[in-house]
Amino acid sequence: MIKPSGALFLVAALIAALLLILPAPEGIGAGTMRAGAVMTLAVGLWATNVVPSHYGALIFLFASMVLAVAPANIVFSGFASGAVWLVFGGIVIGLSVKRTGLDMRLATPFLNRFPNNLLAITYGIFWISASLGFIIPSASGRVALLIPILLALAGRLGFSEGSKGENGLILAGTMGTMIPAFAILPANVPNMSLFGAMESVYGIQLAYGEYLSLNFPVMSIGALILYPPVIWALFREPLRPNGDGAETRPWGREDGRLILVLAAALILWVTDTMHGISPAWIALGAALICTAPRIGIVPARALSEDINYGPILYVASIIGLGAVATHSGVGALIAETMLAVMPLEPGQDFNNFFAMTGIAVIVGIFTTMPAQAAILVPMAQSMADASGWSLMSVVMTGVPTWAIMLFPYQGPPLILALALGNLRIGWLTKTLAVYFVLASIILLPLHYQWGRMLGYFGAN
Repeated sequence: MIKPSGALFLVAALIAALLLILPAPEGIGAGTMRAGAVMTLAVGLWATNVVPSHYGALIFLFASMVLAVAPANIVFSGFASGAVWLVFGGIVIGLSVKRTGLDMRLATPFLNRFPNNLLAITYGIFWISASLGFIIPSASGRVALLIPILLALAGRLGFSEGSKGENGLILAGTMGTMIPAFAILPANVPNMSLFGAMESVYGIQLAYGEYLSLNFPVMSIGALILYPPVIWALFREPLRPNGDGAETRPWGREDGRLILVLAAALILWVTDTMHGISPAWIALGAALICTAPRIGIVPARALSEDINYGPILYVASIIGLGAVATHSGVGALIAETMLAVMPLEPGQDFNNFFAMTGIAVIVGIFTTMPAQAAILVPMAQSMADASGWSLMSVVMTGVPTWAIMLFPYQGPPLILALALGNLRIGWLTKTLAVYFVLASIILLPLHYQWGRMLGYFGAN
């Protein structure tokens, strides 16, 4: 009997085949049809996980080049993206933290300050991780620092490797440091993609305070309240605290070097607006120091023996998918088709809000969250004219959809968490789906009402 995931992939593969075989409708180029076929196949592979994610990534790269859906510099643009090097740097930093035992040193004080209750621990991890969004301007960087500590914490609580309990703690840290931070302008890549798109298309610079005041009170505080119980309910296991790792070896020179590297990286991340160095290159620099001959924390051979390069291929291909969607016009075509299905009307503000968020959700599934703004922002003025809303109101309808993403491939920090935290992709996808339903029913209507109070999501 075919599993549901296999059946869904067969549907995606059939759609991809039809897009390749059928003649292009009037007004749509053959290249756009080919790009749509490749993208549908890739999304089907990643969403269903019928093959390992990195193998699906290689299929996407191969098919894109063989079918000439875009030039090589577009298809392989992900390898030049800072997100890929953040993932690489994060993996090396995680190895270094594990090797020195710093993970256990940091996990022990956490355990000493929290009650012997898994729900309370889940809340604590989620909230502490969320607070890092105000300090470190990269979700992947935050994930890289958190996961080795959380793995050590899981071991101290008696959770075995790959268990539900361990996965729950990793998810609490990952979602905690990523989801609320979508309301903090410099904290996540999609936020800054939106900032750049607004500035380049309309000459408008988003304001930190205005962005925070609209998006944090409902979508972020709602996540701080609702997400921990979701994770707890799906991943709860009995606590079996043990003393493993309570006795740590004396501090050595390697520990001191790693503390200095992490402190320097943290300072540079916090002050990135002053010096202008991307968080990605800071992470890469930290990785270079950690693997440097003689003075490094991990041996240089770790680059060939201990690092899993699958997630790096995966992230590069995901970013390439977004670039192909923009270059080929597939992303804009999807958005225009959705607009035709869900037309906007002046005076129908509630319906307009959910139509626009629905369009953003669909575009995000096919192009990933970092690429969503590049496709929707140029269309925002026509959507504003059709709805009678302000341009800023239209643009802001996409932000809450980042917090309710449906699939792991939509957010590169989740890919890093899958690699570093031994997460099961099926469990992660189930968690995202449950929160998507919960937030859509509870938080999105509240966010709409909050925006109305602030003068958004309505006629000018």
